[in-house]
Amino acid sequence: MNNLLGIHYGSFVSNWDEDQYHLIPKVKELGFDLLEFGAPWLLTLDDKSIAKFRKAADDNNIQLAMSLGLSVDQDISSEDPVIRETGLELLIKLAVAMSKVGAKVCSGIVHGAWNGKIKEYKEKASRWDNSVRTMKEACKVFSSEGVVFNVEVVNRFENFLVNNCSEAIKYLDDVNSPTLGIHLDTFHMNIEEDSFVEAIISAGDRLKHFHIGENNRKFPGMGMMPWKEIFAALNAISYQGAIAMEPFVRPGGEVGSAVSLYRELMELSNYDNDIRRSVAFVRGLMV
Repeated sequence: MNNLLGIHYGSFVSNWDEDQYHLIPKVKELGFDLLEFGAPWLLTLDDKSIAKFRKAADDNNIQLAMSLGLSVDQDISSEDPVIRETGLELLIKLAVAMSKVGAKVCSGIVHGAWNGKIKEYKEKASRWDNSVRTMKEACKVFSSEGVVFNVEVVNRFENFLVNNCSEAIKYLDDVNSPTLGIHLDTFHMNIEEDSFVEAIISAGDRLKHFHIGENNRKFPGMGMMPWKEIFAALNAISYQGAIAMEPFVRPGGEVGSAVSLYRELMELSNYDNDIRRSVAFVRGLMV
């Protein structure tokens, strides 16, 4: 497998809006090919700063991808048209900024709100329709900018709209745009799917981004995931996208709170070396 191996910026920061420029040489030194950085942070940069960030990535031979989770105030599935419009405007701004920074892919909860809730199951149908209708408008801009946004399949505790791969496939069918892909994540799959293999196979060439992390969100190789089966399935569909680690093991700050981490999950004194061992573990699976 010749996939890019990446890591999510949340592995290193305590707050989502921290400067991420310094992460580029760090992920290079740790053995990665790609940095998945925060989409909202990009919008805080002027064109000069964006050019500086892109040059640092080019100089270090690091590819860039973006991560996004819409807030409740940006939820494109909302019943409130003002909130939907706010989310649509954000997606459009990000698509334009992506072109400037050289990132071709943005993945995450782009179809609704991270930690968004509904009171009753019957609300889901109209919220689904709202999201699909708004996403169709966003995809027109994605197409003109030459970028792809990927719908992340997350567990029921983080969003109600798309919880398994079959729902992601239906969502893509309803939107019907080549600028939209599927983003699977082993942590969420471990909760919601009946089979890692069947989900990956069913996604097929629509799978455009893949997150890896253990059942407890530690680094790959430190938990119970059936990694050989997972990578065999990726190989079976000739998966071409990035494979990005997304471990969350550091309590504290906005990040620790956002992922509900309120205990010492692992010893952190050898954090960088633990990452290097996980990189070696994953590279071994990609042979």
